[in-house]
Amino acid sequence: MLKKISKKSKVIASIISVLLIFSLLIGIGLAKGHSERDTGSAPNKTATASFEKAKDNQKAKETSKEEAEQATEESVTEPADEVPQAETNTDSTTTKLSEPVTKYVNISSLNVRNGAGTEFPVLTVVTLAQELTVTETSEAWSKVTFNNQTGWVSSKYLSDTKPEVAASTPPPTASNQKVAAASPSQPATQPTNNAADGLKTVGSNSQLILVTTNGYNTSNATIQTFERDSNGKWNLVLNMNGYVGKYGLTRDMSEGGKKAPIGKFSIGTAFGQVGNPGTRLPWRNITADDVWVDDPNSSLYNTWQSRSATQGQWNSAENMTHPLYKYGFVINYNTERIPNKGSAIFFHIGTSYTLGCTATSESNVISILKWLDPSKNLVIIQTPIQELGSF
Repeated sequence: MLKKISKKSKVIASIISVLLIFSLLIGIGLAKGHSERDTGSAPNKTATASFEKAKDNQKAKETSKEEAEQATEESVTEPADEVPQAETNTDSTTTKLSEPVTKYVNISSLNVRNGAGTEFPVLTVVTLAQELTVTETSEAWSKVTFNNQTGWVSSKYLSDTKPEVAASTPPPTASNQKVAAASPSQPATQPTNNAADGLKTVGSNSQLILVTTNGYNTSNATIQTFERDSNGKWNLVLNMNGYVGKYGLTRDMSEGGKKAPIGKFSIGTAFGQVGNPGTRLPWRNITADDVWVDDPNSSLYNTWQSRSATQGQWNSAENMTHPLYKYGFVINYNTERIPNKGSAIFFHIGTSYTLGCTATSESNVISILKWLDPSKNLVIIQTPIQELGSF
């Protein structure tokens, strides 16, 4: 019996020894394999990480550049009216002056609001050196009257003396036109309140929208509206900031060129998505079926059409339900519908550059729509300051 147990123990011991040796061999193999992977793959892993990091850095650089360019393109100088933060609320304490006082605007453009505070809506905009009559004041705001209008402006942008206004750029001639076109960013003076008086092509018009830019390649614009009085003199009604094509203004329009047209144009149908705000222009409510055909090869090019009625007659058309078309009107450009010369040129709401239209804030668009009167042979002129003398 003892002999059998001893024999059995020897067998078990042998098995255990074999297992120990096998485990040892496996451990050595694993350690070797692990060591080989560490020494053989680490350089590749580092290279991959470096490559990915480089790609990420490049992507970040490109994104930052794109964002910076977009920020530059979209940045504009808005009319001023800001006051220190503590003064932005309405000031209920106002003082009526015993006698009106004459003041002058000492900044390029200044908001005129419906009350003494930035929370009140903007009624219009006044410009540098414009004369205002102050009748009432608060700590930070002044109630003013001008051109039969009344509103409130920030007092810190008013002065007792009239600021000097730079002379207007002379009309381009045959000798300087080439220089002006070659240097679109050269300094130029924005139009004065009487800019319309110097225009030669508006003798039969009594309402005028003047859109001007300081150069040819900027999207930032000044939009002014003028109305002729009974004596034939043009009076400034509204003055505001606005936007034109992403790449500025041009006389050589092309479909998809992202520039707005230079020229004098009549005004067409007004449109919107939430009902007529009170315009006297012909009005058209936009529906989901409305499109503007921008296919140069279509016989319907540059026209407003019903999608369902004209499907198959064009390969490209713009949906009129675009959010920027909440309010607007048609600028009658390329009415001959010359292929590739541009289509769907509107005046609409917007806070940045357009792809060929003209834009300003929603409140400004509504104000202009309410002001326009078809019986006054209204017109819109769009031009860089350098070409103002051509009109």
